[in-house]
Amino acid sequence: MTLFRRQRAAIWALPEVFMTPHTLASTLNKKFILEPVISPTGGFVGFELLTRYTSVAGKSRNPFMVIENMPFSEKRDLLFEQLNALSPTVALLEQRGLFVSINIDRDMVRMVEEDAQLSWLFSIASVLRLEVSENIDFSHDVEARQALQQLKARGMHFFLDDLGTGFANLDALYTGLFDAVKMDKRFFWEQKEKSIFPVLMANIQRYCPKIIVEGVENKEDLAALEHIPLYGLQGYYFPALEIDELPQHLSQGDAI
Repeated sequence: MTLFRRQRAAIWALPEVFMTPHTLASTLNKKFILEPVISPTGGFVGFELLTRYTSVAGKSRNPFMVIENMPFSEKRDLLFEQLNALSPTVALLEQRGLFVSINIDRDMVRMVEEDAQLSWLFSIASVLRLEVSENIDFSHDVEARQALQQLKARGMHFFLDDLGTGFANLDALYTGLFDAVKMDKRFFWEQKEKSIFPVLMANIQRYCPKIIVEGVENKEDLAALEHIPLYGLQGYYFPALEIDELPQHLSQGDAI
């Protein structure tokens, strides 16, 4: 039994009374996948764990909206499920020096800070990154910023998600909380052809040297980034993986 699973079996078991069977998420099928983050030279840098929701009829549902509308306890369950799903891959990712990121919103920041079990599980695996939602306003949300600072002091690592959406702006980078920043795909598509784009990227790197550009979908997107020093590229150009496919892909040379 893996580390995360031993911990859940030993110290984490939700009583039925806390279950929420009538929520939207409980009516949907759920699946975890890994979306690769690729270096400019073509090798794996890491992965983002994504949750896919579909109705019984097979219709996709927006995962952001599903998770945003979950009650607090159900978000907590989701984090434990994600950790359990990733547990078999942790040792392999550590051996390869790769990360895996998990998305968290403001509620989840609070629960990771307050819940000793979650806090410990997120802090013991060096491969884990908490990808902080763009809906946290770092200009005014002092409580969330302080919570993240306390978690960072416990050894956790953070990525800033979706830079360029309006919420995730440079104010967040000024905090010094983030190991890397992810550029929002729509922002990338809007800016990539502009002559000022390389200057914009250089300014971001003054505060966070590691930039991951989301929304890379074709060779034209790759060409727009060819001369910009980046930490990683992410998007539909690089196919997502099933979690159990990871060992096979990594054994093929750490490249796509």
